[in-house]
Amino acid sequence: MSTPTTRNRRVLVAGAKFGELYLNAFIEPQPGLELAGLLATGSARARQLAHAFGIPLYTAPEQVPDDIDMVCVVVRSTVAGGAGSALARTFLQRGMHVLQEHPLHPDDIAPLQALAAQRRLGYWVNSFYPHTPAGRCWIDRAQRVRRLLDGEAPRFAHLVTSRQLLYSSLDLLLLASGTDTATVERLPDGDDPAFHTLRLRLAGSTATLRLQSYLDPDDPDLHSLVMHQLTLGWPAGYLSLEASHGPVLWTPALHDPQHREASHSLYHAAAGPGGAHLARPSTLILHPAPADWRQAFEIDGPAGVGTLLQALRRHLDGEALPAGLDAAHQLALARLWRQTLRCAGPARECSLPAPRVIDDQALLAPPGEGAMA
Repeated sequence: MSTPTTRNRRVLVAGAKFGELYLNAFIEPQPGLELAGLLATGSARARQLAHAFGIPLYTAPEQVPDDIDMVCVVVRSTVAGGAGSALARTFLQRGMHVLQEHPLHPDDIAPLQALAAQRRLGYWVNSFYPHTPAGRCWIDRAQRVRRLLDGEAPRFAHLVTSRQLLYSSLDLLLLASGTDTATVERLPDGDDPAFHTLRLRLAGSTATLRLQSYLDPDDPDLHSLVMHQLTLGWPAGYLSLEASHGPVLWTPALHDPQHREASHSLYHAAAGPGGAHLARPSTLILHPAPADWRQAFEIDGPAGVGTLLQALRRHLDGEALPAGLDAAHQLALARLWRQTLRCAGPARECSLPAPRVIDDQALLAPPGEGAMA
């Protein structure tokens, strides 16, 4: 790895679509890092972004100067039909550290990891959602609950997601559960045509995965019935990531040690010395949801990218690898992703219309008032 440096490391973003979220990470200053360029096809979008950020636009890898230190490859990988993995190899061969956007097939990750190790370079796969503020909160609180419960593993886990978001959902589960490995089996689907049901066996616990069974091949990034919804449960309560960017909730178990005694009503019991359990919150909001999708794309998502870039910078300066970014975990995650997709079988392909939009005010209206909106 690199030795500590006092100069800013120069960062190139490759990809102008989802790569915009990587660029947005530099709206706020990134100590020790400098946004140095955008590599894209030269589209109007790319030209606009390069102009907005005041950086050069390159349209071919050979145009990228040699003084780039870190490259964010935000282009679809081989398994997704893109050139991202080839770009990652090109920049590693040129001596640049690489952060590559998921998903990746393990047969892509392994040789890229080997090349990076040979060249003493950093190479990380970014599963994105575990590094956003909500994802980090959910993982941290899951680990905290386990510590508070003397290491007790969750008694149950539930995941609901689409194929597009499976990779990041699995990483959220593994990191929260403190394990790198799991085995997977498909369960009978019953009469639910929208989801396949699978069982993931982790160290000390079992997770039930409901994986959306269909997608639109002409619009594969959208039409998720659920993007991310994950729950870990213990007898003490359950922790849930309700959506991709939050909220993160802790719902403690209700337990009344005196519920068999009928001498007092709930009202009087709550005021008495034995009613402390009734004064506890029914649910704690550990991390709120963003106000809107604009905040998710302009603030929360880029904050996750910035967190990862800073972690890479610190690692290059000598700090230990953060959890979940070591080569073994990243390869195990890719293998579990591939195994889960194989176990689920091919997705049913269909052409899907745009979802109907429900007016916010119709939901916020008092009961009965918004029924006909």
